[in-house]
Amino acid sequence: MAEPEPVVIYEKREPHTAIIRLNRPEKKNSISRELHWALDEAWQEAKADEDVWTIILTGSGDSFCAGGDLKENLASARGELQGPRFGTRNYSNLRDLEMNKPIIAAINGYAVGGGFGLALHCDIRYCVPTAKFGCSEVRWSHMAAWPSYVTTLPPGWAFWFALTGQMVDAETAFRLGLVQKICEPDKLIDDCLELCEIINRNGRLVAAHTKEYIYKLLYEIQGWEEGYKLHREYYARLRQSKDYDEGSAAFAEKRSPEFSATYYQKTNKPPGIP
Repeated sequence: MAEPEPVVIYEKREPHTAIIRLNRPEKKNSISRELHWALDEAWQEAKADEDVWTIILTGSGDSFCAGGDLKENLASARGELQGPRFGTRNYSNLRDLEMNKPIIAAINGYAVGGGFGLALHCDIRYCVPTAKFGCSEVRWSHMAAWPSYVTTLPPGWAFWFALTGQMVDAETAFRLGLVQKICEPDKLIDDCLELCEIINRNGRLVAAHTKEYIYKLLYEIQGWEEGYKLHREYYARLRQSKDYDEGSAAFAEKRSPEFSATYYQKTNKPPGIP
């Protein structure tokens, strides 16, 4: 008897990218308890692997993610399933990961409910023309409006999604800035891999510093003065890396840089910076 396919497929692509694929296509990749734990393991594997610099998150079949498995959630609420549903964090709250590696969402279909929140918590989003986006929670007396709604969407649209439970198509999502590119279905992963290659060519350290800095601005820092102070701190740390000088030399010498992701000496790096 053939072994069942894993609910999360983890694949490494050379030179420095991992693909994490939600794999419950018959359930629109909704997050069951099993999938939640498997996804958490995949995030931790990607985070710990120093050879992985960028990550692509996608789904199998015709959906990215339909959010939580509501039938399983109801069974748990009724006491029919034992044990925690979501572990130490919700599956769509990628900020808890303290992941400094850029995460690209390859949205191959429906991204709804918690799956919409999961997509918004990724750093960059590409989608296919048939993709749909929305959060239907309010229609069932559940609350949506993840913090990423407010930091990713214009306020009026954050309210619209959270209060109406309606969906938008790929073209509308692109106009909102929710997605950065609409790709042909057979080119979606290739386009995301090309984007990862572009990011990786810039060096691991500068991507890690930049991501950490942007998220601190979004979620922790208030005011221009504090923002500029934080920028100076991150920039000073980056200047202690060999990559900073190598980039300057490569520009001056009109050649491609060869980054090493190393520092000249021990430095007080921000949490999560390699």
